[in-house]
Amino acid sequence: MKKTRGDRGLTIKYAALQGNYWMLFGAVFTFIAVFLLSQGFKAGDVGVLMALGNVTGAILQPWIAAAADKSERYTLRQRMTGITCLGIVPAAVLMLAPGSRFLSAGLLMVIMVVVSVQQPLVNAVNGYYISCGKSMNFGVARATGSLGFAVLSWIMGYLVAAFGERVIPIAICFLLVTMVAVISSFRMEREKSCNGETIEAAEPFSGSGKRTGTSPHAPGSGWALIKKYRRFFLVLGGIVFLFAFHNMVNTYLIQIMERFGGNSSDMGTSIAIAAVCEIPVMVLFSKLAEKISPNRLIKIAGLGFLLKAGAIWLAGSVLMVHASQLLQALSFAILIPASVYYSDEVMEAQDRIKGQAFITASITAGGMVGNFFGGKIIDAAGVPAMLTAGVVCAGAGMVLVWIGAVPAKGRGEDGTL
Repeated sequence: MKKTRGDRGLTIKYAALQGNYWMLFGAVFTFIAVFLLSQGFKAGDVGVLMALGNVTGAILQPWIAAAADKSERYTLRQRMTGITCLGIVPAAVLMLAPGSRFLSAGLLMVIMVVVSVQQPLVNAVNGYYISCGKSMNFGVARATGSLGFAVLSWIMGYLVAAFGERVIPIAICFLLVTMVAVISSFRMEREKSCNGETIEAAEPFSGSGKRTGTSPHAPGSGWALIKKYRRFFLVLGGIVFLFAFHNMVNTYLIQIMERFGGNSSDMGTSIAIAAVCEIPVMVLFSKLAEKISPNRLIKIAGLGFLLKAGAIWLAGSVLMVHASQLLQALSFAILIPASVYYSDEVMEAQDRIKGQAFITASITAGGMVGNFFGGKIIDAAGVPAMLTAGVVCAGAGMVLVWIGAVPAKGRGEDGTL
């Protein structure tokens, strides 16, 4: 599809949205453990609280995606603005009147849920505009998100080390407000369609606006979807295990660093290294996907997660932990776009937004498992035992995605159409 003159401007706005969202995500999900530990919570308590936030988000994500598919009363922009505003109130209370540690924990849980349920809607913005005949470069936009995450992690690490944990709710509140401002810059119709065409989830990384899969009679949800896409749900199970490991490391990275004499500044630097490694992969993913099929990329990512888990398990210093983060380029950076792209290929048109929501819910469920059991294992047996559990989770996830990630319908064994 020939790009319109407005496409570049649309990509810039969408990149700003992705950047803002992933900075917010980093402030909440990376530094919430640091904040709660400073309030006197044990690692196991932090795991329980974060798991509750994750499971609530996992339950709500598919429901909100389905509501977004069906709603004609409010635009996607209005829904995103309303959800974001629901997070500003608890963030402001936490910033201005923190109160007891239990009140702080409750407010943070609300914020976690708000940020979590926004993720499929942020991705749906791309599908909305492509269905309206406007293309944007999702890879560049998502790379901006990784850059924002890296910058935020690095700066927040130093700010927390210099001024204490109270800067965390201030940053969260600020980023929620800027999120509303960025969302408001988009123009969206109230109806579900653009130019008379029903909106479908399009290929996020192709930039071409092409749609694949056109059957209008697929079952909508639940067991019918599981029966219809059995292998896809095996991949989702693998993603749960892979992100259980991923969240064990990210949530409890401060304890990993402290084991080697590091602090929150070292934690921020390590996360920034990982996020920077994502950027070239995200930017070049569309070209990579032209040469390697999405199912094979998912398998490569599964192996990358296992290699990273092993590297962190073997690390003996802060520097070695930093070095292990380089494997983010081979794991997380590939899996995120490849899973979205793979979902678009295996799911029929009317199921694609649900497919994106299931991916996000699986990632969130992995966070729940990793946060809960990671904290419990640290309290019971220490950081080395948690890292061992992380290797087991990464191995199980790799096996499941290798079994489940087969060529999409209509592709040959070599992954070509």
